[in-house]
Amino acid sequence: MPNQQLVQFYNWSNRNKTYPIIGAIVFIAALVLFTEQVKAFFLISVLGIVATFSYFYKRVYQAPPVLELITLNTVLVSLLYGPVVGAIFTIIVSIASEVVTHAFDPFSFTYIVPRIAVAFAAPFLVSNFNIDFGLLGLLMAILYNLLQQPVYIALTDVEKR
Repeated sequence: MPNQQLVQFYNWSNRNKTYPIIGAIVFIAALVLFTEQVKAFFLISVLGIVATFSYFYKRVYQAPPVLELITLNTVLVSLLYGPVVGAIFTIIVSIASEVVTHAFDPFSFTYIVPRIAVAFAAPFLVSNFNIDFGLLGLLMAILYNLLQQPVYIALTDVEKR
């Protein structure tokens, strides 16, 4: 027997096919017409929303954050707008992801501090060492885990580890 909610969503999407198409046309027109800063704002907003909703796995598995979409967005924002704006973006998206998924745990706020460190480290590495974006993403994921995992291991009980 099919899931009733999925059937309703499928029927709704069949009736409203034009909304995503109109949204895509408006988004592409905005990318063509507006300046680089507005384009970056649109793209970062979309990535921030995706990163916020990518935390839904925490409701099921209750694991530490393993999807690095928030870290990726932190790197992008801090490179485009500076480390202070990247840190503010990190705080907003990290708290929003915990609120949206209803997945608060004792470690929710300990995830924010390493991401703020990433927001300040990324522009420093790019400006001083001219690191390309792929290597920068890898280094920032390593930095995040080097700062976060000892806290997670030290604060959690043996059964959860």
